[in-house]
Amino acid sequence: MPNTFSPAPDGAVIVAAPSGLEVTLRAVDGEDELFLLDTADRMLPSRRGTALLARCLGGGEQEARALTIGDREALLLQLRRLTIGEAVDAVLRCPATACGAQLDLGVQVAELLVPRYEQLRTRYEMTVDAEDGAYGVAFRLPTSDDLDEGAAIARNDPEAAATAILRRCVLRCERDGRPVTPEALPSSIRSAVAEAMLARDPQAEIELEMRCPTCERRFTALFDVASFITRELEDRAAHLLREVHALALTYGWSEADILRMPAQRRARYLELANESRAVLR
Repeated sequence: MPNTFSPAPDGAVIVAAPSGLEVTLRAVDGEDELFLLDTADRMLPSRRGTALLARCLGGGEQEARALTIGDREALLLQLRRLTIGEAVDAVLRCPATACGAQLDLGVQVAELLVPRYEQLRTRYEMTVDAEDGAYGVAFRLPTSDDLDEGAAIARNDPEAAATAILRRCVLRCERDGRPVTPEALPSSIRSAVAEAMLARDPQAEIELEMRCPTCERRFTALFDVASFITRELEDRAAHLLREVHALALTYGWSEADILRMPAQRRARYLELANESRAVLR
């Protein structure tokens, strides 16, 4: 997916998701960053990622919750690219118990985005043979809403979370032509359905192929886009809060007035305030 955006009104851009869906997206602003600070202790990373995206999408919450997971992940990456830039730096830890070395990861947003898919459908059907019969399953792709509901359940029971997502996304399932519930599907059929979903929405899961330079172990790490981006922006928000505090003390401006200023202008006012304090000493 190229590093290009089409201009849209009010400083936003038009972005194409992997499914071909085109949305209007704007960069994260100061109010959005402070929203992340305010929700750090009361919202899970997955739901915060969706909420942040909803604030920046032209279609708002309804559009964000209806996105397939792959489109959601891609648009969060595009939001990060639009707000911070292309280069992504992170620190991972080697999973080998005897090693545990820290690994510096440096990638480009473009490397994390997959090419555009064929147009997605609202329903897929598959037949899988198992030891106890032939299973026919019709399903839709999981959405942001499904992922967020599953993430809430996964805090206490990851297996129950997977079942909940399956129940929401399976439209029909049969064994030898007779209806069965999604919960009754054998683990092999569940795995086959999950693999089929991922095959049709490959952006939904970002895997990084890593090699530890210390112990030479090769491993795969999942890249959680929502958690990574919200942590990055929280750090920016903490810095912004200090800027608001300093400018409010110096000039008496309201938080809303300060947040409406471009970042470069805020920085210049801070320089002037620091210069004035240095003269008065």
